[in-house]
Amino acid sequence: MRKLAVAVLALMPLVMGAAEADHPLGNVPWSALLPPRAVPANENPAEPCGESPTAACVDGVIVDMIENWEPIDAACDARAVFALTYLLTTEAFRETLDTGFWQDQDAIIQLDREFADLFFAATDAYDDGSAPLAWTVAFDAATAGRTNAVQDVFLGMNAHIQRDLPVALAAVGLVKADGTSRKPDHDAVNGILAGVLDHIEDEIGRRYDPLITFADASPSPVDEMGALEMLKLWREIAWRNAERLTLARSDAERAQVMEQIETYATLWAQTIAAADFGWYSARRFDHCSAAHAAA
Repeated sequence: MRKLAVAVLALMPLVMGAAEADHPLGNVPWSALLPPRAVPANENPAEPCGESPTAACVDGVIVDMIENWEPIDAACDARAVFALTYLLTTEAFRETLDTGFWQDQDAIIQLDREFADLFFAATDAYDDGSAPLAWTVAFDAATAGRTNAVQDVFLGMNAHIQRDLPVALAAVGLVKADGTSRKPDHDAVNGILAGVLDHIEDEIGRRYDPLITFADASPSPVDEMGALEMLKLWREIAWRNAERLTLARSDAERAQVMEQIETYATLWAQTIAAADFGWYSARRFDHCSAAHAAA
C-alpha cells in the first residue's frame, strides 16, 4: 500500500496540473459496474435533517461551510483550500436537488448533512488535539506552511472520503427499507465531481496558489481525469468499508474495522504530506494576499 501511495504522490503534479482548464472528458462510470454486497437495512438510521428532509437542509450545510471557510480564507490559512473545495462541490450538489437526478433524494440529503458534520467535528476537535489522525496530519501540514495547494486538496479529500465517508454512509444506511441498494446514488456523485473539478482548479489557482495555474497550461484533460479517477477509487473503497462496518457482527468487530479505516486514511495522509513545501509558503501567502486585495 505504501508503494502505491508513493507512486500516486509522485504523479500528483501531473494529475492536478498537466493540462489546460475546460477540457474534462467527463466521468467514465466504471464504479457503477461493481455490484454492492447484500447488507441489512439500518434499523436506526441517522436523520440529521429530520424525518422529512428537504433541500433547505443542504442550504444550511452551505451556510455552515461558508462560516467555516470565510475566516480561514481571510487569513490565507492553507486549510481554506479544502474548505473552498468542499463548499464548491456542495453547491454543485445542491443544484441537482428536486430535478429527478437522485433515486433516493431523502437519503442523499441526510448523507450530505451527516457527512459535513464529520468535517465540522474534525475542524473543532483539531483545536483540542482530538481530531481523527488523518485530519490531524492534514491540518498540521497546512497550518505549518508545509504544503502546496495540490497537497491541501488531496489531504482534505483523503481524510473526508477515506476516513469520514464510510462512517456517514453506514450511519445513514446503505439500503432502503425494501433492501434496494443506494449505491447508484453513491456512484452518481462521481458525475458531480467530474463537472466541478475544473472550476475548483481555477478558483484555487486564482485565490491561493499560482502553482496550479502555472502548471495547468497544456491542451489535454490529464489533470481532471487523473484527479477524478483517484477520487472515484477512494469513494469506491469508502463504500466497501461502509459495507464492512454495516456487516460487523459485534461492537468489537466494528471497532476493528474502524481502526483499519483510520490506519489506512492516516497512511495516505502521511504520504501525501511527506513532501515539504515550506520553502514555497511565503510565495503562496503573497499570492493569496494579493488576490484578496484585488477583490
